[in-house]
Amino acid sequence: MASRYFTQLLIAFSLMTVLLALPVSAQNAKQTYRVAINKTSYPYHFLNKEQKADGMMVELWQLWANKQNVQLEFVVLNWQQTIKQVQEGELDIHAGIFKSTERAKHLDFSMTFFNQSRHLFLHHSIAHIKNISQLTPYAVGVVDGSSHAISIKSKYPNLTLRSFSNRNALYSAAMEGEILMMAGVEKLSKNFSEYELLSQQFPAFAKVIYDTGEYSAAVAKGESQLLDFIKQGMDKISDQEKLTIKRKWLINDKSENVITFSYSNNQMPFSSTSVAGNAQGFFIELWQIWAKENDQDIEFILSDSNESTQTDKSLADIYITNVTSEKNSPESVLGPVIYSIDYGLFLSNNMNKMLHISEIDNKNIGVVSSPSLVKDIQNKANSASIINFDNYEAMFAAAERGELDVIAGQSDIVENYLIKYKLQSIYSKFNGYVFKRDIHAVLSRVNPKLSQLIAEGFGESILDDLATLEKKWHLDKSSAFFKRQLAVLALTEPEAQWVKDNNVVKFGITKNWIPVEFIDKYGEVKGINPDIFQLMSSRLNIKVDYVVYESFNELYQALLAGDIDVIGSVVATPERKKEVLFTDSYWSMPWVILHPRELGKQLNLADFSGKTLAIAKGYYLISIIRKNFPLIDLRLVDDNEEGLLAIQKGIVDGYIDSLSSGTELLKRESLVSLSMSVLEEVDEDGNHLAVNKSLPMLVNILNKAVLSISDLDSQEIYEKWFDINIETGLDKNVVLRVALQVGALITIIIIIIMVWNRRLYLEIKNRKKLEKKMQYMATHDDLTGLANRVLLKDRLNSAISFHQRQKLLLAVLFIDLDGFKDINDTYGHDVGDELLIEVATRLTGCVRESDTVVRFGGDEFVLLLTGLHYQDEAAYVADKVLKLIQQPIKLPEVTATIGCSIGIAMFPDDGDSDNELLKIADSLMYDVKAAGKNHYAFNRKDDSAV
Repeated sequence: MASRYFTQLLIAFSLMTVLLALPVSAQNAKQTYRVAINKTSYPYHFLNKEQKADGMMVELWQLWANKQNVQLEFVVLNWQQTIKQVQEGELDIHAGIFKSTERAKHLDFSMTFFNQSRHLFLHHSIAHIKNISQLTPYAVGVVDGSSHAISIKSKYPNLTLRSFSNRNALYSAAMEGEILMMAGVEKLSKNFSEYELLSQQFPAFAKVIYDTGEYSAAVAKGESQLLDFIKQGMDKISDQEKLTIKRKWLINDKSENVITFSYSNNQMPFSSTSVAGNAQGFFIELWQIWAKENDQDIEFILSDSNESTQTDKSLADIYITNVTSEKNSPESVLGPVIYSIDYGLFLSNNMNKMLHISEIDNKNIGVVSSPSLVKDIQNKANSASIINFDNYEAMFAAAERGELDVIAGQSDIVENYLIKYKLQSIYSKFNGYVFKRDIHAVLSRVNPKLSQLIAEGFGESILDDLATLEKKWHLDKSSAFFKRQLAVLALTEPEAQWVKDNNVVKFGITKNWIPVEFIDKYGEVKGINPDIFQLMSSRLNIKVDYVVYESFNELYQALLAGDIDVIGSVVATPERKKEVLFTDSYWSMPWVILHPRELGKQLNLADFSGKTLAIAKGYYLISIIRKNFPLIDLRLVDDNEEGLLAIQKGIVDGYIDSLSSGTELLKRESLVSLSMSVLEEVDEDGNHLAVNKSLPMLVNILNKAVLSISDLDSQEIYEKWFDINIETGLDKNVVLRVALQVGALITIIIIIIMVWNRRLYLEIKNRKKLEKKMQYMATHDDLTGLANRVLLKDRLNSAISFHQRQKLLLAVLFIDLDGFKDINDTYGHDVGDELLIEVATRLTGCVRESDTVVRFGGDEFVLLLTGLHYQDEAAYVADKVLKLIQQPIKLPEVTATIGCSIGIAMFPDDGDSDNELLKIADSLMYDVKAAGKNHYAFNRKDDSAV
């Protein structure tokens, strides 16, 4: 008996010990927890069509309950009731809620589940608006009790709010056209009975992010043990389990076999959303080609365009890089390089004479935030003022206001925006600056194996298709990534591995051997050798690192020491072949002597017996001359500058160098005091690349590139560095030097030439001014200053080409004034002219800067509206024009009241040429006049015609 009593006591003690060892939260755990959810908070928690609790948070809480071995009861309420009943303790947990300062006064929050983006969903008629400050004319629909009302009032007090009892009521009002904007989270609720129609009215791409914040569970104030219990269960759920639930609800129709891509909007030609709401652009089609080649199912989702990174939600497998952002999320990893893009500078007209980026002095440079680009610009133009913008729209708005001297950005995107904003005549590409950046596939950490699949998928089998795609989007003339890949030479497996392991080759040059190789006044590497080596390196897909030395002798010694890998323009003598390795010859060049003109013409080395010649240290020709012409006294110099100076001072009688270098020196001396003789007794030498002896594999690789250099390649480089440009006008330093050399008579002649050139310069300047004026007169209306038919045709054709590529709409509004003829006949042409000038002013006020207002002739006007997404946008402008034109116009002799009739043609539905669109718009305008005037019409019989 005592033994049994002792056993029971021992069991009870053990149970007490176990209970005391449990966390406090577990000791106080209930068997069933009541969780508040909202009826319509799709996709987080809502009541589905079967009237059951559903959504991302519902599934998460069900998983939590399994981990904690407890039961859940979901209680479905409206927003205000969910918060009130949790606050008062009638319910245990709020399933999910946006944290706010106001709510924190009455509730305690759990750990953050994720960062939630909050959006303004826009009606398709205002989908083009991306700046929240421009949305003030429209009311925002919000649900009573939701945090949207508090957030919007706090962040954007100028916006007007309109409250609805629940989300279904909000959606119904939106369907009826009562509101054009509503607040929400990730997406519209699929649970709404008319979801398909609603999503057409409020397309997925037509949303603007207005706030981000933390999303978590909530409990009544002081329930710390419950919060501990919630955290305990949530910690038991793996990241993969959480991500699976998250993806199911935040990505449409996501299956395990589909690879999802997140892309950025408004960065054409790379990626954007079409009018129909589909992903489009070069990157989109690039991945479609990849998917087809690898038999993969893929889908595209639109990322928040205002977010600095696309990877913070880990919803996609692959993120299509936002070319305006260089930030990466901790939840993502960099995959293989899939492309390379060029950034450039676009200068305003007042800077068109700039030769180098360093000449930008105290100018405003607009840049869409890109740290590496900004750093590179600052290094090269440190006196410029860098103005950072969040996006291209903001930067081009500043450019329209004339606030920017220079636009910096991805070259293709900038060119698209220049067309869109009609600024292509104001800013032009500066060819003297290019900045390159590699584009990586950005991968979710959840699926890192994709990296190998991507790398293998972009093989040679699809290279032709990718190069064709590049040409389609006009990137073959700018980035030309795949075009260059096609030109890459085939290497053996060991050679390819060497290139992979040694991707950067150190190429040594001398700093002052013009034009063979040199450092220009801006500190940049220039010359024949750099051009040739750059050509070869691009065909081998290797990178060049230039190392600069004072003289050829120092350069050669550095090659022997292994400090550099390759040098150029070296003659392969027997002695040197013992020290270094040589490629085949890539360039042939004779030797010459520069000497005073009075010594004669076509001299040879024998003519300089008993004389002194200068030659650069390290040239193999030194030993040959000393052996064959012992009576010539050789003076060794460091470079051609020192050799030229020795001639000018009379220290030597001539200077020996290559034809290329000698030609450059003669050009600088203006062919006045020096002459040049080709040394026919010395063989024309082949120029080789000399390679450090430890790199035989590099010699094999470089030889393939040398053999690939065609006659055309050589000719282009030859013409670049040996072409002599003849310019009008003379440099005064040259004039003074020539005057001292050839006397007063020629000085007088030169002065006469200079005076004539000055008159010629003024004549050219006046002619250019006259041509500019005549060009303006040819493209603008004399009376109103508006564009005329000529300019309309030009802009319309350019717009059609641009809109075909962007898959956007444009509208042509043909306007004829009603009642103008009576006023013109009654009060005369002067009053009529005043009326037309006022109409022109009012029409200009009805459109954006990017649109065009045209006086077509007489009392006919045309509006060209570009960058439209829907026909309703053209209708909105037409309605605005009707109201504004009908307002009384005060003239010198009368206050006139007129109207107008408008015909509207839409591209591409009504035609794809300027003539078709103008013809249809004109015809519709006459239909309006016949129907009673003072309204507008489209080319179809539906409710869009008014």
